[in-house]
Amino acid sequence: MRTKDCEQCGSAFAPTGPARYCGEDCRTQVQALQLTASMYGLTLEQVRVIRAVRACMICASTVSGFESGIFAVDHCHDSGVVRGILCQPCNFLLGNARDDVDVLLGAIKYLAKDHMAEPWNQGKSRAEEVAERREQRFTDRLERTENSLAAAEIRVKELEAVLAEVAEDTASAARRRAKDADAVEKFISELISTAPPGSSRISVSALRTAWTDWAGGAPCPVQSLHESLHGLGGVLRRSSTGRHWEGIALRSIPRVSLEG
Repeated sequence: MRTKDCEQCGSAFAPTGPARYCGEDCRTQVQALQLTASMYGLTLEQVRVIRAVRACMICASTVSGFESGIFAVDHCHDSGVVRGILCQPCNFLLGNARDDVDVLLGAIKYLAKDHMAEPWNQGKSRAEEVAERREQRFTDRLERTENSLAAAEIRVKELEAVLAEVAEDTASAARRRAKDADAVEKFISELISTAPPGSSRISVSALRTAWTDWAGGAPCPVQSLHESLHGLGGVLRRSSTGRHWEGIALRSIPRVSLEG
């Protein structure tokens, strides 16, 4: 069987009639190459040479950026000379610059310039101002917290001092009550006894005088004394002549008057 080589891929195939390609894929590829050749005034072989380049001739990217995956053929619009192949971004770059070398050189100078020296980049940036305000708010909040803690510590110390005073007052009151209780117990044991039935009443003033004489001028712990006298069976009564105790007897001591 007679065979021939495909003009596109070089593979041997058995032609049917005057076929020049091994299959539909190769025929389609050649048709695309012929279209490119007609657009740019190239031969089919010249198109094959330029299509063999696999990277953008400006940025060296191996990705075309086009949906077809094929790089763009770049040519001079004035002379029609094909300059090479480009990826989509670089092709758009030249198109937007209108192939003007001065524009592209101006872009290079623009990119190479130190833009931090521009007047609009002087002073604080928005981010720096926001950061400073945030830090200031944090500092103010921290200061308020510290002031609150200091005030709380002062208050705690004041309360501790008050509690210490209360504790001291409570201790003093307890010592005073114990001393009064001892004094009342001793006073009753020495000067007070249960009165026999029919005994005369003892006036409150006579009892207070007896206490004063016995205690050397100390104030009378009235509540404790009353409770103890009630414990002996005494009853405090009121009459037209004043208040009197019944059921208790006051022993005779110097400087004590029993008159009510």
